[in-house]
Order: sequence, then structure tokens, then C-alpha cells
Amino acid sequence: MTRGYVYDQGFADERRRIGGMEALWDPGSKALFTELGIGKGWKCLEVGAGGGSLVEWMAAQGASVLAVDIDTRFVEQLASDSIEVRRLDIREADLPQAEFDLVHSRLVLEHLTDRKQILDRLIATLRPGGWIVIEDYDWNPFGFQDSSLDHIADAIMTFMEQAGFQRDYGRHVVDDLAAAGLTDVRGEGRARIIDSSSPGVDFFRLSFESLKGALVDAGLITAEEADAVSARLRENMRVYTPIMMAGIARRG
Repeated sequence: MTRGYVYDQGFADERRRIGGMEALWDPGSKALFTELGIGKGWKCLEVGAGGGSLVEWMAAQGASVLAVDIDTRFVEQLASDSIEVRRLDIREADLPQAEFDLVHSRLVLEHLTDRKQILDRLIATLRPGGWIVIEDYDWNPFGFQDSSLDHIADAIMTFMEQAGFQRDYGRHVVDDLAAAGLTDVRGEGRARIIDSSSPGVDFFRLSFESLKGALVDAGLITAEEADAVSARLRENMRVYTPIMMAGIARRG
């Protein structure tokens, strides 16, 4: 979503990687939106639209959706009477003010060093009474069934933090929403234990494939370790996912 984003936007399997993330977390996001009452007449802002699965679902509920991302190649074909797609950087671009019934961002703010300022900008796009849902990871519980790979997870986190990533931002989302003066603030967390038979495993396997060259170049792991991890992630090994933390709040 931003210039500091560590994943290679030219990665050949990027759409499949994003699809793995959607398979893991879309059900929880949709359940939240349904609970909030999304439906006909709603105006929604999807920040970091990615593969567009949630954009399509929102529109199917009768909502009109503005889908924004710095890379819109996977959502441009969704543009329609109910879906507008804009390629932009949310740190710099002008956004509509006091317009949306629902603003949603998933796995975006954790990558931004100026995340609190961006959160304020997103809140300003809400109409009075509108809802914001921010979903980001707490990576602390993440791990592999084979604990000998734990240092690989640490290397990935270290590399991402050098680009401004905050590995536990998910646990701060609710506090940041409350500090912003919103009402009806609450939160929830979701985690999974998955293996090679789970569609969502592609997110973790392909995320590593996207990053491994950079990890080797940075001296955080060796080429031999990278190849060994790639082989292990193709096996039937359990992965303990990070917790997807959701902060939910309303603009008064």
C-alpha cells in the first residue's frame, strides 16, 4: 500500500499470496460488516483493496464502494456503477470528507510509520455515525510446528521493522481508536492453526518466497536456510498464525 511496503509488487505469485490472506481472514471481516448492518445505500471505503474480494462482497450487499490502493492491478476490472477504483497513496492523496458509512483497512497501518496520522485521515472520511474497522496483526504468537525455524520468523520481523513495520500494531488499534475520540470502541482477535491443506497457508509460504531474496541479501539468513525453509513450507507442517486484531469504532 505504501512506498515502504516490503513485499515485492512484481512477485509472480502476488495474487495467489493475497488470495491466501483473503481465505484466512475474509470470513471474520464479513461477519463484522454484517453485524454493523452493511447493506443497500451504504457508502464504503476499502483501504488497501488488494485482490478485491471484500470490495466485491460489499457491493453484493448493495453498498457502493471506493476501493483504493497503491497497486490496483487486481481490482481495476471490478470498476462498475457501484465500485470506483482509485490508485493512490493514502499518506498523500486527498480523500473524501465526512462521506462514508464504513471505512475498512486490513494489514495496512502496521506497515506505516505515520500510522496514527493516517488513522486520523481515515476517520475524517467518515460521516457522523459511520463505522471504522481497522484490522492488523499481533505477530507475537506466530510460529511453526518445527521450532527450529523460529529464528526465520525473527529474521522476517527484523527485516520488516527496518522498513517501519510494527509487528504488534494489532494490539494497539483499539487504544488508538479510543484516543482519536471515537465512540462505541471495541475489539476482537482471531487466530488459526493451519497446515498445507489449508488455503490460507499460501499467504505465509508465498510471503516468505517474496521476501527470501531480500532476507539473504540483508544477511539475516543464508541462501541454504532460505532453500530449506521453502522446502519445509511445502510439507505438511502446521503454522500458528499471528492474531488478526480488529478495532471497531463509530464517529460521533
